[in-house]
Amino acid sequence: MMGAGDALEPLRPGLELLALRTLGSAEASREAVQETLARAVVALANGQPSDPEKLPAFVAGIARHVIVDMVRAARRVVPLDTLPATDHPSNNVDALSALVSAAEQAQVREALGQLVPSDRELLRLCYFEGLTPGEIAGRLGEPADRVRKRKSRALERLRQAFRGGAGHDGRSGPTQNAGGFDR
Repeated sequence: MMGAGDALEPLRPGLELLALRTLGSAEASREAVQETLARAVVALANGQPSDPEKLPAFVAGIARHVIVDMVRAARRVVPLDTLPATDHPSNNVDALSALVSAAEQAQVREALGQLVPSDRELLRLCYFEGLTPGEIAGRLGEPADRVRKRKSRALERLRQAFRGGAGHDGRSGPTQNAGGFDR
């Protein structure tokens, strides 16, 4: 009987080429392929894709998502030696202080305090640890779509609490402009 890894192994060379074209590094390419294959094994164990003939396209889709995640992560990191000396973090007050006044900081803290602990934790993982909804889903053992929905609702509750509206009343009904910013 052929295992999931055996079914995926013939796809490795094509995946490496796909990743190498975008990432430009053999090491990053191997990392992307390994993550792709790991995700594909989990998907196969969960019965995806429903049509085995579509496995190569399914795995290529996973690879594209992994590669995009890696490109985004690389853009978030800026080497300190590329910044002017005046912009080094050691020369500045913390980023939050530079962006908002003390009164605004107090207002944000108060609004966060009105959220339930699960909302605060989810927002902490997103904005302080910089995790994607997919990464958070993996940590929490929940589907990524559910994490995205929870994040959207938590942001809406934070927005309402910040504006002085009702915080979290234990219900999670539909929200206006959930997950977006006011225009």
